[in-house]
Amino acid sequence: MKHNTKNNYSLHRMLPTEWEAYKSIRLEALQTNPEMFGSNYQKEAAYSQNDWVAFLENDARAIFGLYDMESLIGLTGVAIKKEDATKAILFASFIKPLYRGKGLSKLFYEARIDWAKEKKCHIIVVSHRAGNEISRAANQRFGFKFLQAKKIAWPDGEFADELIYALQL
Repeated sequence: MKHNTKNNYSLHRMLPTEWEAYKSIRLEALQTNPEMFGSNYQKEAAYSQNDWVAFLENDARAIFGLYDMESLIGLTGVAIKKEDATKAILFASFIKPLYRGKGLSKLFYEARIDWAKEKKCHIIVVSHRAGNEISRAANQRFGFKFLQAKKIAWPDGEFADELIYALQL
């Protein structure tokens, strides 16, 4: 599944053979914006090649790479919730700072929603840390509705609300 947009941008589901590119941009994301993720650089830097390949081989998840021509500039994921195969969860979205503000997250939402529909999901859940207005605005554009807020400890050690939204398919 390849999603194209204006200019030279494209998005495709990353293959297991692309594990090194996936690892590189994921670790860059965790270093660039550590406060925005539910994981951290130290944990993921310790993953083995087999771990990275397994993430990309898993049919219950899809990792999409965003490209400017041949350069990998972004990353996003979607997975089926282990507890409920009718629910998908969005995670790990990152666009390199130089490419932000160009409307490219639209490609992320389109690809992940299409994937969830193909997997026969009925609902998609997404969350973000309180204060991440860019994430909130993006999910609102695609019709996600606020469900709840819960205070959690983030990997950077801060306690802040996690805001949770859902989209009925």
